[in-house]
Amino acid sequence: VNARARAALSTRASTEDDADAEAPKLTITKMRDDDELPDNLFDAVGCAARCTSAAMKRGIAGSVVELLIPELWDPMSGNVMSESGDQLKVWEISREFMQQLVKNGSKVRAVFPDAGAAAMLKARWGGADCGFEIASVDDRALVGEDFDGVLVFAAPDPMSLEKVQRATGRANELGCPVVLLNPRLASGDAGVGLNVRRMRDNFLGKMTVTYSLRPLPWCNGSVFKAYPGQWKLFLEDTEEPGRFRLIDEFAQRPAGEELDDIVEQALRPLGDDGETAEKTTAQKFLSVMKDMQR
Repeated sequence: VNARARAALSTRASTEDDADAEAPKLTITKMRDDDELPDNLFDAVGCAARCTSAAMKRGIAGSVVELLIPELWDPMSGNVMSESGDQLKVWEISREFMQQLVKNGSKVRAVFPDAGAAAMLKARWGGADCGFEIASVDDRALVGEDFDGVLVFAAPDPMSLEKVQRATGRANELGCPVVLLNPRLASGDAGVGLNVRRMRDNFLGKMTVTYSLRPLPWCNGSVFKAYPGQWKLFLEDTEEPGRFRLIDEFAQRPAGEELDDIVEQALRPLGDDGETAEKTTAQKFLSVMKDMQR
């Protein structure tokens, strides 16, 4: 009996060993904070469209999307079109965003700053074949009684502010959401009166930023937001080139002196006691020079 029992136990143990050997091994990959940052421009556009679609499904009536490409955007003056084909690049980004919204189930009417741009893009993209309607902010029947889609303003400028506001109000009255894609309404206040600035700020204040990728070239970082998440500040990881570390999260967009102070604190080296070291005279001078450059 003992011999048979030992044989049975041996057989069972052998079977269990074989099962363990055949079982697949799970590999746990540790997620990094910067994994949510896009790998490239198309990845960013797709993510922006998904976040905006999610916001609209939750009842957000007005969305702002900021896809700011470093070579086409300056943190001080806004959009920079130094080359002849730069404006077309901006329109192609807009086209990709519209098409991604359509793939997510939206009926899109894309509104461009003037009739000339709308006509040129309609001819270039094949009119209705591009998957969405193309219109101009100057069109009289921009939002008719039968409108039932998503109104997307592509790079609206300060001169079209009143028309954008009227169309937005009309669309929202019909229960239709509005998206401002890379708005230029706040780029540069030269020649803009106080009342216009107040009207612009009040209008933008009612909108929800559903996606924003804003580069900070002066500190090798970026301010990032993807709805429904908070604003996040990323800085380049000096110990691992090509990666970024999350500095902090914010309920409101970090900007101005507040942002400067946060970045400065994050970049300041630690002292022997583990606390951030006091800036040297040279570091203070470099900070002043950096501010002047911005």
